[in-house]
Amino acid sequence: MVGLWFAFKILLFALCAGAIIAVIIFVPLSIYIIPYSLWLGNQHTMGRYVEKKNDKFFKIVKSATKVYGSWIRGKKPSF
Repeated sequence: MVGLWFAFKILLFALCAGAIIAVIIFVPLSIYIIPYSLWLGNQHTMGRYVEKKNDKFFKIVKSATKVYGSWIRGKKPSF
């Protein structure tokens, strides 16, 4: 019975640690891509960058970094 209780504590700790790590990683990344998402939505209404519509989360973060770099340099973004 002690071993079962110990295993339950380990499982509970692992679930809590995983949830905390997920929040620490994905909340800042979500905030990071908000301006990019707004910009991309505006571009979609003009018919540009339609191929970017179904990108995965980390691909969106990578594209956001490229766009932010192009905004800083004052150049047109290239994907």
